[in-house]
Amino acid sequence: FHFFKGTYLSYASPKLSKMGKSIFLIAPFDKATRRTAKKYLLSCLKNPLNIFRRLHLQTIMFIQPVDFGIDGEQNMCDGCPDITVWNDKLVWSCRLEEQKQFGTFLKSVPQK
Repeated sequence: FHFFKGTYLSYASPKLSKMGKSIFLIAPFDKATRRTAKKYLLSCLKNPLNIFRRLHLQTIMFIQPVDFGIDGEQNMCDGCPDITVWNDKLVWSCRLEEQKQFGTFLKSVPQK
């Protein structure tokens, strides 16, 4: 994506990622943010024009690959935050269509 567009994919909107200075509001509660705020203030003392420069938030997301069981069952995410209830079972919301169409999760089988 970066090669063609010159930008990176992000789950945060550009409007949100441009609000970097607002993260300093949690500095009283978060040690790492306090350190970052301190470094930012020191940089502003060295170069006062830094006050007018925009700070950006950077989002990082780790995507876990699918775990395949011996029987072909797929475990999409251990501890998935997007789990939902379907027919009195906990199912992954990203795979809910499989439950609706086939009544079960699809399984992977070796190609013959």
